[in-house]
Amino acid sequence: MKQLSAAAYMVLSAFFLSLMSVMVKAGGVSIPPMEMVFIRSVLVFLITLGLVKRQGIPLWGNNKKLLLLRGFFGFFGLSAFFFTLTKIPIADSVTLQYTSPLFTALLAQPILNEKSTRRQWGYFVLAFLGLLLIVRPGFSLQFFPALIGVGGAFFAALAYNTVRKLRHTDHPLTVVLYFPLVSSVLAFPLTAFHFVMPGGWQWLLLLGIGICAFIAQLFMTRALHLDRAARVMNISYVGVVFSTLLGILFFSEIPDWRTLIGAGVIIYAIVHIARNGEEG
Repeated sequence: MKQLSAAAYMVLSAFFLSLMSVMVKAGGVSIPPMEMVFIRSVLVFLITLGLVKRQGIPLWGNNKKLLLLRGFFGFFGLSAFFFTLTKIPIADSVTLQYTSPLFTALLAQPILNEKSTRRQWGYFVLAFLGLLLIVRPGFSLQFFPALIGVGGAFFAALAYNTVRKLRHTDHPLTVVLYFPLVSSVLAFPLTAFHFVMPGGWQWLLLLGIGICAFIAQLFMTRALHLDRAARVMNISYVGVVFSTLLGILFFSEIPDWRTLIGAGVIIYAIVHIARNGEEG
């Protein structure tokens, strides 16, 4: 694969994640979210396993404990994201998922020793205020799924910081492999009790989810191997634009003023967090 910049990899990752979100939203009408998590994980695992064997990369990696933690954190982040996609509009769900760069920057200090300045902490507070506009505590029936979405973003941030640490010990494909491996194991018992047999077009949808997820994870992992976590993850906010446009196109979901203002405030804050980090 041609070596692109970390920014280019992150934009591509965000685009394929947006495509996956549309497919999850469509599939969620008849397929339980956890079943989509399980099938998506199995497909991504098989694709990644084939590439790992083809390239002769050590199958189980070097830092197994950290690789397992990456899979564990990723599973909870993914499960929460799929749940919110089936309950609230795509723009809201994806924006909540993309608060993960905020948590990534916050967690980068204790996990990666990437310290934050006082100015960055001010932007953290601003991003939190934008988050409240989207979650709307006490004002909407979407509060519970939105709260689940925030929790998912937190676990995603833990996973991203873990990926950043793994750049010193393991190949990107190995890091990608552990995520669907652990997710498949954890999702299987939860899927077995509520399994719904997909139809013809639904299998195609699930296949598309798996392929898009694999590409998005691979590009995201490559980006995190090339640059600092807080700086790289803010670029992923282009996915909010992609997902909003796709939500309008396929589901006629027009974001309300709270989502638009909240997303704008969060993006503004995260971009300045990253810029301030480059200066510091």
